[in-house]
Amino acid sequence: MTELPVALTISEAEALVLARVKSRCPTAELSIVASGNKERAFGWVFEIAVSGADAFASSMPRRVIVNRHSRQVIASSADHDAEQFVRLYEKLLADNQARSAQWCGTLSPPWPWKLWGKKSVAERAKDSGFYELGAKEGES
Repeated sequence: MTELPVALTISEAEALVLARVKSRCPTAELSIVASGNKERAFGWVFEIAVSGADAFASSMPRRVIVNRHSRQVIASSADHDAEQFVRLYEKLLADNQARSAQWCGTLSPPWPWKLWGKKSVAERAKDSGFYELGAKEGES
């Protein structure tokens, strides 16, 4: 039986954010803004500050979500305010959990017709500009 990873602490989440963002632009001077890092059920939202005149500063995410359970670092190419960013992410999580609860096929007969033409959770995440800042090989 495999063990589930232990949920991240806030200091581990901050280090993870800086490592993932820094891996995209090693010359950038990054810091996490102290405000707005309140804990949520899924983890945290971090505001990132880029100092210096780096050529990639405009393409750096300004806000990221860290899921404490999955260790995912999520950013968005769209400029959502913090509350909207969280609201969209929580909606995607809820939809994903609802769909995974129906995996065994014990659905009512009209199921395929209700979902016909609806976008998947991944498609809706992409439409919202969400993307994962994944670890590079050798990182955790």
